Amino acid sequence: MAPRGLGLGIDWNFPVHHGLIDERGETLIHETGLRCTCNNEDTMAGEIERTHVPRKRLTFRCDICGGLGFIFRDPRKIIALVTGISEDYSRDEQGWLSPGDALMSVHPDYHVTAGDRVTFTWPQSIPDGQVIVRGAGTFSDNSTRKTEVEEDEDRLWYHAIDSVWCEDRDGTVYRNNSDFILDGSKVIKWVGNRPIANQLYTIKYEAYLEWRVFTPSGSRRDRDRDLGDRVYLRKSHLVNPNDNPQIRPQDRIRFCARIGC
Repeated sequence: MAPRGLGLGIDWNFPVHHGLIDERGETLIHETGLRCTCNNEDTMAGEIERTHVPRKRLTFRCDICGGLGFIFRDPRKIIALVTGISEDYSRDEQGWLSPGDALMSVHPDYHVTAGDRVTFTWPQSIPDGQVIVRGAGTFSDNSTRKTEVEEDEDRLWYHAIDSVWCEDRDGTVYRNNSDFILDGSKVIKWVGNRPIANQLYTIKYEAYLEWRVFTPSGSRRDRDRDLGDRVYLRKSHLVNPNDNPQIRPQDRIRFCARIGC
């Protein structure tokens, strides 16, 4: 009697399925994401305040999450298949996905959840660049707060290793290794010419991009067997924009020092 498989007497070849991920997959860093304790919600209050306590509170200067509202724990290396979504037109047209999102598939014995963070271990450029206020962490109200930012530093979204282009509002161009240094951390350190304090500048740079799992895991099962999760990824700065100029200790750690590459 033919096994009950795909209707043609065909069943999954799991060793080949696992081998495809092992041999063609990429090494990524996966971290479990969850709400920070500063991002609390009083579910008893409904839409109003109870005893003068707001229903939702988020500590902008939280020392734990840096004002993001989420924390990421238990980093570990995994192997996964990663593809773009250019051929997934149906979900793109339905508004589920946007250009630049990615699709990730993992081993059946490994699971990811919505809100988790995934970091690619190869550098890519920031598509549109990042606009920064020069010295935002040390002037105005921030001068009286614990931002851990030096006068010659600004915070970046990602661990940056090289600059593609950098210029300020006046059109002045700045160069990596002569005007500023990118050393693999989330910090740009100015060592030469620089924009004046409080001036806007834009920088496109090569970095190790971080992604957020922004949809619930797509569980795939066949005859009560787990075929592995498939999830959609979106760049972290698009999911949770964080303009907080605070530089935390983990932001100063170079990416390769963090993962041992």
